[in-house]
Amino acid sequence: MFRFGIIMNPIDSINPQWDSTFALMLALQKKGLVEYIEPQSLHLKDKKIFAYSSVIKVSRNKRKYFILSKSRLINLNKFDCILFRTNPPVDTDYIQTTYLLDQVENNGTLVINSPQSLRDFNEKILGTSFIEKKLPMIIASNINTIKKFIKEHKKVVIKPLNLMAGKSISLVTHANKDKEKIIKEITNGGNTLVMVQKFIKDIVKGDTRIIIYNGIPYEKVLVRFPPKNEFRANLAYGGKFFIRNINRQHKKLLSEVANYLKSNRIYLAGVDMIGEYVTEINITSPSGIQEIDKETNFDLSKRIANEFIKILKMYYTHE
Repeated sequence: MFRFGIIMNPIDSINPQWDSTFALMLALQKKGLVEYIEPQSLHLKDKKIFAYSSVIKVSRNKRKYFILSKSRLINLNKFDCILFRTNPPVDTDYIQTTYLLDQVENNGTLVINSPQSLRDFNEKILGTSFIEKKLPMIIASNINTIKKFIKEHKKVVIKPLNLMAGKSISLVTHANKDKEKIIKEITNGGNTLVMVQKFIKDIVKGDTRIIIYNGIPYEKVLVRFPPKNEFRANLAYGGKFFIRNINRQHKKLLSEVANYLKSNRIYLAGVDMIGEYVTEINITSPSGIQEIDKETNFDLSKRIANEFIKILKMYYTHE
């Protein structure tokens, strides 16, 4: 029986009806022992990483969806697998945590996703490496450079590089008289890099989230639609969603992406596509699992858990 340690946002702050990490915990506790690790308690001592951890039992009981044992200090290498599922921002604290998790891996415990890959790959930038049909975009902080791009493409979306769930994203048009003010705000006066993408009209047809686990694109996808008078399809902004079969075009396009993610030990990701364009590849704590689970009799979380077990068996066989 495998022992899993979960590093995540505070368990009492999540919505158990929609949180993807919660869905994974439900599936994994049928495969082994699951423990909740307090993220702020991680520390290095004598080349080992310690943290306070509690055995956790989760359930669909709305009143009491988790039960924790007494917390105690533990060497993280006592676990067979650490799931690092803390939400962005990918800030200094987040990056420094990945350095600690590097040490956990160096000492012999598998970490999902790879701490090195979480550092090396930015979720907004990663998607620009794939697919022949690339979305016109720039990554810049210079105000004039961004204004020139807006003039060329007339309507753009500006995104911070380290946030999630549509936070601080702006839709800007060339005709907008306040565009320079907006650019200055989001770039901190031209000092912070942002992604500027050409606006995709196909957003009205839906923003598709494809879950890829262990190099496998799941057969059902989450298609999100923006509410009226909103350009973001994120569920946090009132977007509606439907569960559909992955289309052949997306499945073919994502073959290269899936293989690349697996080769870099990114065993769970959420790829966002609008039309033929990959707009983001979420690798920190991809969401959408519960939405799909509820339409598939919890098949997705079960499959992810089964693949994690396969990965662990191979990992410890080849040690």
